[in-house]
Amino acid sequence: MTIGQDVLRDRVRGCVVGAAIGDALGHETEFLSMEAIRQRFGTAGVAGFERWGSDPATGRRVALFTDDTQMAECVLRALLAGGAVPERDVVMADMCERFVGWSRAPIGGHRAPGGACMSGCSALAGGADWRTAGGATAGGCGSVMRVYPVGLRFAFAEAHEREWWAVAQSWPTHRDPIATAASAAMAAGVAGFLRGDDDRHVFADMTAAAARHDYKTAGMICRALRAAEDGTNPASVYDKYRGWAAHEAIAAGVFAAARQPSDTAAAMLEAANTPGDSDSLATLAGGLLGARNRLSTLPQDWVRDIERSAEFLALADELTDLIGVSIGI
Repeated sequence: MTIGQDVLRDRVRGCVVGAAIGDALGHETEFLSMEAIRQRFGTAGVAGFERWGSDPATGRRVALFTDDTQMAECVLRALLAGGAVPERDVVMADMCERFVGWSRAPIGGHRAPGGACMSGCSALAGGADWRTAGGATAGGCGSVMRVYPVGLRFAFAEAHEREWWAVAQSWPTHRDPIATAASAAMAAGVAGFLRGDDDRHVFADMTAAAARHDYKTAGMICRALRAAEDGTNPASVYDKYRGWAAHEAIAAGVFAAARQPSDTAAAMLEAANTPGDSDSLATLAGGLLGARNRLSTLPQDWVRDIERSAEFLALADELTDLIGVSIGI
């Protein structure tokens, strides 16, 4: 697959910033029932950013994201620090240090972290090995929400290499097979869309990646894809797949992406207006379709107003350059 540097940059930016935008869109609806969402925001629900803060450097009004993006930043920065030939143990040790730092002092401080993430970080801080720090039955969505940088960084690597990193970044906090399966699937989806693969091929790769770790997760993705193809009422799907557990989150993210593959903004808003872990679902939709449809198709005021926008664009560009070196462009 041949891809130019400009297209690669637009897709990487689309994924990194799109995921952060999705997180911010769903920030205010997380934990709310559909009735509560409609009461607070009207029958159409959230239509844009609702949680605002102030940029500490400029004082400018910005839309705030959550722990989903904060943890993904830890993954992204560790992968960047690993360079063109990352050493597994070195990068994972660095990533875990960043996780522990995040648990103690997140940049921005706007979050509602899951118990498994905090428990894993506590174990890491106490000297636990990253391969076993996470709970063996920790199957929340805390590792799938942060894995998209792996899909970008290893999009052109062998599938088994990308999958190793997707699973490895989950182990420090989540070792349940549904979490590793969901992480492997998300990384496969981001990688496929970054390369420009056909949608059906991407979704098939996601299902296959999940199946190598947990058949239940793969089956849930398959059912979500059938629901999108059959035109099943979205409300019933999002009520069933609320996203607190990793396999539900990846199924709901796939459902949103498969329903509206060419419209990243619409898919993120749909995922944000759900009765479950809405910021994580919108993050997954934004990461997948941001890689597919590029940053240039996102509403530019959303790109401008997201918290630390310039910093995340610069990180995306640094990652683009690193990927470009690895594939010779």
